[in-house]
Amino acid sequence: MNHPSKLKLTIVQKNKLKAFMRNTNNKKEYRRLLAILLKAEGRTFEDIANEHGVSSRSVQRWVTAYIQNGIDGVKMKKPGGSKSGITDEDKEIILSALFNDPHLFGYLRNTWSLRSLAKCLTNELDIPISFKHLQRITKDLGVRCKRPKLELLHGKDYEEGKELVENYKQIASALKKRES
Repeated sequence: MNHPSKLKLTIVQKNKLKAFMRNTNNKKEYRRLLAILLKAEGRTFEDIANEHGVSSRSVQRWVTAYIQNGIDGVKMKKPGGSKSGITDEDKEIILSALFNDPHLFGYLRNTWSLRSLAKCLTNELDIPISFKHLQRITKDLGVRCKRPKLELLHGKDYEEGKELVENYKQIASALKKRES
C-alpha cells in the first residue's frame, strides 16, 4: 500500500495542477493538489501524509480521485444541508413585498428592515422565514440591504413633513415600549 510507485503525469497535467493551485483560495484543495504533485515526483504515500499531517489513506484517496476524475476529483464539494423551503414563487413574493411600501401591510415605516419584512412574510403572507434566511436570499437575489433612515417625505410643505416624522418618532417609541 505504501509503495513508492511513481504517478506518471504529463507536463500539461502538471501545469494544469500548478495553475489550479495558484488560483484556488481553498487550503484543502491546495494541499491535495500538492500531494498529487509530490506523488508524481516519486514520494511515498506515508512521506506525503506525514508532511501534511494526514493519514496515508487520505493521500491514497486523493491520488485515486485525481486518476479517476482529474482535478474535479480533488475539488472540495459544497457542504450538504437541508434544502430551502422557499420556492421561486416565494422569492418573487419576497421581492414584490420588499419593493412595496410597508404602509400597505400596516407598518408605520417608510422602508423595510429585514427583521420587520421577515415578520410580515411569516405572519401576513404565510411564508415562514427567519431574518438570517431572508438576509441570505436577498443577497442571492442581488438586493443590497442598507440600514433604514428616517427621511422627510418630499411633500409640498417642509413643516408638514417634519411634523410627520416627529409624530412617527413618538408613535414608534410608544410601540416599542408596549412590546416590552
